[in-house]
Amino acid sequence: MENLIAGIFGLLLGAVGLWTGFKQLKNRAAFAHWKTTIGKVVERGTYQPSVATGGPPAFRHAPLVKYSYRVNGQDFVNNAIHPIRIQLPQRNTLKWAQKKAASFPDEVTIHYNPEAPGESYLVLTSRWILYVVVASACVCLLVGVLFLLAYLM
Repeated sequence: MENLIAGIFGLLLGAVGLWTGFKQLKNRAAFAHWKTTIGKVVERGTYQPSVATGGPPAFRHAPLVKYSYRVNGQDFVNNAIHPIRIQLPQRNTLKWAQKKAASFPDEVTIHYNPEAPGESYLVLTSRWILYVVVASACVCLLVGVLFLLAYLM
């Protein structure tokens, strides 16, 4: 019975992981074609994101890079380093977050959504991170199949 439950769990986890990985790879491809403009960093620092995290308090700091930019005569301000639809803010130690925030120059290239210019990012999420999600999902599927085969035999 344990093999059946583990097999079903592995298949579900793998299926959700594959769907997520491929969906985010598709999103990433679309984000790569967003328009760009030059903006100005107006604030640097760190903050503690309000998203749930399982790490210790020492590793809950994220870099803050608030930037302003102008599109079609409208001014916008944002602080998303990576596309929020793919990746939540990276977190680590306070020293790491300060160093990461300081690594951005005063003038930055901003990628913005042409349909909603208020949505923007500075750095596109790396493809390899999304490939790791897909590979992990494949491993979960394989383990799920192996558990189901063990249950059937």
